[in-house]
Amino acid sequence: MGWIGTPQTWRDLGYPVYAGLATELEKAGVIFRAVGAALCASREGNLEIVPWSEESEVASIQGMDIGVMPLTDTPWTRGKCGYKLIQYMACGLPVIASPIGANREIVRDGTDGFFASEPHEWSARILQLCHDEPLRKQMGSVARKRIEEFYSLQVWSKQLGDIFLAAGNTKIGARNS
Repeated sequence: MGWIGTPQTWRDLGYPVYAGLATELEKAGVIFRAVGAALCASREGNLEIVPWSEESEVASIQGMDIGVMPLTDTPWTRGKCGYKLIQYMACGLPVIASPIGANREIVRDGTDGFFASEPHEWSARILQLCHDEPLRKQMGSVARKRIEEFYSLQVWSKQLGDIFLAAGNTKIGARNS
C-alpha cells in the first residue's frame, strides 16, 4: 500500500497514519511505500521511501495495491483538490481517504474505496483491504472506471472545448440592459 506527496505532507499527514499502523502492517507483511516523502530512497522495516520523479510517478503508484490520502480537517486541506486520489484510482487502486473537501466528491465509500477519520477506522479499512484481494481488485476496477467516466482528459477536453466555444460566442464587454 502507499501514499504519494511531499516531505512536508508526509510529515504532517502521511507519517502519522503509517506510524499508528506500522506494527499491524508489519505483522500482516504489508510494505508501506511513501513516494516523495524524502529525496533519497530508503527502507526501514516495512516502510519504503521512494523519491518522487515525474518519470517514475505512475510506475510507483502502479506498484501499490491500495492508495491512502489522510487529511486533517483544516482550511488548507479542505481546499485540496483530491488529485492524489484521482492518480491512485486512475491506476486501478482502491483508496482509503479522509472524508474532507473534494475527497467526499471523488470517493464513493464502500464502492471504489473507503473513508476513514479515526485511527481505528484507518486500521480496520487498511487491514480489510490488505486481507481481501478480491475486494481490492473489485474496488480498484470500479475506481478506474469512475476516473475514466468523470475525470479523464477525454471527458474534460470536451467540456473545456465547449466552455471556450461558448465564451467565443459571447461579446466581450457587452452589457446587458
